[in-house]
Amino acid sequence: MDTRFAMLRNALQFLKQVRDDKRGNMLILVAASLVPIVGTMGLAVDAAQWISWRRDLHSAADAGAIAGALAMKNGENVNAVVTKVLTNNTQHTYTVEAIETPPTAGPFAGDNSMVRVVLSVSQPLPFSSLFLSTPPTISVEAVAQAGKEVPNCMIALDTSGIGLTISGSASVDMNCGLASNSNFDATTSDKIRAGALSAVGSVNAGGAITADTAVHNGTPPVADPLAGTVTNPNLTTCNGEQRISSTTTLFPGCYRGITVNARETLVLSPGTYYIGEKGLTVNGQALLVGDGVTLVFTNTDSPFNPNKVGTFTGNGTAEIKLSAPDTGPYAGIIIHQDSRTPAGTTMFITGDNGSIFDGSIYAPSNTVGFSGNSGMNTDCLQIVSRYITFTGNTTVVNRCRAGRGVASFFGDTVIRLRQ
Repeated sequence: MDTRFAMLRNALQFLKQVRDDKRGNMLILVAASLVPIVGTMGLAVDAAQWISWRRDLHSAADAGAIAGALAMKNGENVNAVVTKVLTNNTQHTYTVEAIETPPTAGPFAGDNSMVRVVLSVSQPLPFSSLFLSTPPTISVEAVAQAGKEVPNCMIALDTSGIGLTISGSASVDMNCGLASNSNFDATTSDKIRAGALSAVGSVNAGGAITADTAVHNGTPPVADPLAGTVTNPNLTTCNGEQRISSTTTLFPGCYRGITVNARETLVLSPGTYYIGEKGLTVNGQALLVGDGVTLVFTNTDSPFNPNKVGTFTGNGTAEIKLSAPDTGPYAGIIIHQDSRTPAGTTMFITGDNGSIFDGSIYAPSNTVGFSGNSGMNTDCLQIVSRYITFTGNTTVVNRCRAGRGVASFFGDTVIRLRQ
């Protein structure tokens, strides 16, 4: 019995010594803190592994969805193409939960232009597997679209600043798209209705844009559809300046300038008109008519002077009816300003409510502007210019019928990752 008491007494004395020893207390605290430290480190490793797996899985799903949309565009078997792309992705082993077109779930359910790919992976995590009987499942989905773009009838080529402007109280109503390769100012106080407003940068949208007008920010740049198809003229002889003071018919050729006096009529016979530094001026209440014509604004000096390229000037009360030729080197183009023209001037396109511009206006190095009280109900107007502006009280209504040249201004199927 004495031995047991002695052992108990010795144990109590040892515990008392440990309690009073600071080094012993530190050992206990360190041992106790190891549990949360190890747990936190384990969870951090698991979280990093989870994020890495999810990122890789999303990359595979995105690649599969885009491949499926491209297959749809090319008329190929969507399921076969997506399966092949996913099979070639050997970074991780995963389960293909779904390859769908149209999607059966999500915000794009029922949309025949969409391809939905759902992938999952279930693998044990280094730390959590010590406590979980089954590994967690990571599931991701991606949706890509093979959709028809709205054909653009207005393309501003400038790649910096604001390429396309609709401001003041301008009203624009078009059944086509307006695109800027930089930014887009759409802050008019009147109305904007179009197939789409698109910008490589951003569309500064005011409250005048109708609900049925799509707005696209951050779009790919639009290539110049007329680049390489239109050549600048090299003229050697040219007629002098023509001033129209009575009803007159002119024929194709080169003119240093043409001025149509107020309330007079000028009829242009079909063909190409090269107009020099004096340009073409149509005064108030005058009538300019030309069917199957192209006006090429250039310089008629020898040698060529880029600082004296002619331009178009029209009064808002003038009536202007121009249509482009269907054949020849300027097919589809009603106005072309020499691309050697330095930036800094504006070609103002104006006319009364009876004015019609049927074809393309091409001024790749300068500005095409609508301003003042001009108003037009155009049949099929396209503009490709460095800058395009609609300001003042101008009103432009564009109703391009099916089959006209506007369809060639990039209405192709495009591939977009939507989710």
